[in-house]
Amino acid sequence: MKLIVGLSGNLPSQISGNSFLSEYNSFYRPFFQILYGHPSIPIVLYFSGLWYEWLADEHIEVLNLISEIMKKNKQVELLGGAYYEPYLPLLQHNDRIGQIDALTTLIRMRFMKKPKGCRIDSTSWDNSLISSLKSCGIEYVFLDKSAMFFPAGYRVPDYHVSMTEDQGKIITIFPLADKLLENAQDMTPEAFVQKLLQIKGKDPVVSLFFDRKNIPSLDLVWLDEFFRLITTNRSIELVSPSQYLKGEPEIAREYFQSRNICKKMLLSSEELDNLYAKMIYVQTLANSIRGDKYKKKSALEELWKGQGYFSAFTCSASRKAYSCFITSGKLSRSQETFISSLVKADFKLRGYKQYLYQGDTCNAYIQRAGGMIFEFDNIPTAWNYVSYCPDNQSPGIFRDGMYDPAKCRGDIESLTTASIEDFSSIVYDVDIYDRENKKLVLSFRHKTPNGPVRIIKTYQFFNFLTAVKYELVNIGGLPINIGGWVSFNLTLSSDANIFHLWMLEKGIEFEDKARTVTITSDRVSNFTYRNIFHEGNQYLSTLIYAFGQTGVLEPGKSCQIAFELSCH
Repeated sequence: MKLIVGLSGNLPSQISGNSFLSEYNSFYRPFFQILYGHPSIPIVLYFSGLWYEWLADEHIEVLNLISEIMKKNKQVELLGGAYYEPYLPLLQHNDRIGQIDALTTLIRMRFMKKPKGCRIDSTSWDNSLISSLKSCGIEYVFLDKSAMFFPAGYRVPDYHVSMTEDQGKIITIFPLADKLLENAQDMTPEAFVQKLLQIKGKDPVVSLFFDRKNIPSLDLVWLDEFFRLITTNRSIELVSPSQYLKGEPEIAREYFQSRNICKKMLLSSEELDNLYAKMIYVQTLANSIRGDKYKKKSALEELWKGQGYFSAFTCSASRKAYSCFITSGKLSRSQETFISSLVKADFKLRGYKQYLYQGDTCNAYIQRAGGMIFEFDNIPTAWNYVSYCPDNQSPGIFRDGMYDPAKCRGDIESLTTASIEDFSSIVYDVDIYDRENKKLVLSFRHKTPNGPVRIIKTYQFFNFLTAVKYELVNIGGLPINIGGWVSFNLTLSSDANIFHLWMLEKGIEFEDKARTVTITSDRVSNFTYRNIFHEGNQYLSTLIYAFGQTGVLEPGKSCQIAFELSCH
């Protein structure tokens, strides 16, 4: 049998350098110490771009050691990949190539060697990647084929190198044997080697990549003895991918798909889908920059960094992704010709339009469903106040509804599903779309127990201010007396202890880091709020409610209430 030994290291975008330091000391440094004593073992190394950055800043001696080994006996073969480890199938072709070329350039400049292979998580595989990989000079990929989808009844050849193609472009697939390593440390090195030798099949090729996922902690004695055994066992031929391919072996062709469920996750999470839409939108902006290559480079770097955060699918990482996308969008603007505007576009990729206000200091994106703001960016601080939060039941700003004054006192504590109506699923009509004056008027007809009413919601955008006016018109034949509520779900920071709160006479104000967020109303004096936490300790957002009542509203009469939201 042929054996390929590898080491995989990445620095996930959602963890800190301090967290990675402990992983380095307990796992990666011991591995290199043992490897240095076994110069006859070919080793394949895969590190992400962030991992290389961290090593260059904190442990340059590791990079120097890799260079020394490569020059001395060509023991090391380096793999490329996407610099920030994004979920590649969700990226446009240009950004796939940009991410892969960025890591290739780093490796070539540091080690004077261009990688010809890469490692991709099997859940990130898609046949459309073949064209992007081949465009970047990638000839082979390491994949866990056991996690791929094959037709029913097809036996997966786990330990056979194969090749696959798309549109006539061919790439070689080396199968990873991650499952073999899962319980390796519970066995003696001798027993584990015997387990390898029991693998059946014609000319099996086993690729063992050591990393913190399959081996939580590294036993130096175990690894040293394992390396000694595989170098002395005549039934095991140690090879590198390039050595194997130089022999021009006859490789069978296969077609398969990933079992990825990422796009289905987008459909099940409104907020995650919004973040994906933001990424697609900014991709278009950054890639369309012309005439300023430095500006385009900076915008693309922020975009790619955000793509890496997005792929983590966590609350904190997604907020960082928004920050990168907002910065990239800002860099994509022309300082000389940019004018604040209110435009309509299919931002959310749904087949119908949303209304996007893009100003000097803030962005406010409005959807007709609920007539609410689903993204609100403060551009100077690159912060979205409607960030992705798991299990968030009340996303959005200026989400509204009605309540029964007889069943609800008009505060958060007395809100129940039986006492309120939520308009978030109602699709508002567009009465006025005024691009020049940055004004949007939405409305819908609603039936109350005492007759129908028409609710009119007017947005007007200014530099530091978003003004929203509600008008309720009694279009029935009987007097009505109802209560209304408006909610603001704001992600103020990553820590609820950071911001300070002041209750105003007719509003509420938060000071969060360098930002001040103020919500006021001309009539409502009853503002109340609560902080929302995930699993009891992770701050998600602050949910603010404003309550008011119409009083007795005669037929044909109307009442109005105005809000102002400022962020500076």
